[in-house]
Amino acid sequence: MRTQYGGFEKVGATKDDCKNFKQGLNCYTGEYDAEMIVQRLCMKRTFSSDYSFEYDVNDDRELIRVFWADVQRTNKYKMVFVPFTTFNNHYHSVTVGAGLLASETIESYTWLLQMLLKSFGSSPKVVVTDKDTAMKQAIHPCFQTQGIGYVCGI
Repeated sequence: MRTQYGGFEKVGATKDDCKNFKQGLNCYTGEYDAEMIVQRLCMKRTFSSDYSFEYDVNDDRELIRVFWADVQRTNKYKMVFVPFTTFNNHYHSVTVGAGLLASETIESYTWLLQMLLKSFGSSPKVVVTDKDTAMKQAIHPCFQTQGIGYVCGI
């Protein structure tokens, strides 16, 4: 609001008022955040026949599992989402990065993999992909000196 209106003095509230409002909003959504996610994903299911969504709650009605799948692979900007997932020291999967690509070309994947290397300083030990030819052709030049394993077709 400060940016949109040109300063707190033009908003009609102090900086503390805004912080208190945000804290109150966070308290509200903290109690209902899982319910809002379920409602949003259920609504999407009613509008898209290629979309599926399932969830599970425990005996205390707490959300414990969520699954969604969308045949549509791009967003409204027609960009492909490419997540990077690893395992932490407890062997839990953790998403550590992601990219949006306007095209699934060797050049796009090479750039994305170079950004991954730049961010982490080393290549992954194993790469698991679908059977995308451009991705496969980008992996080897980017990681060839790193001695990685590669799995295609998962």
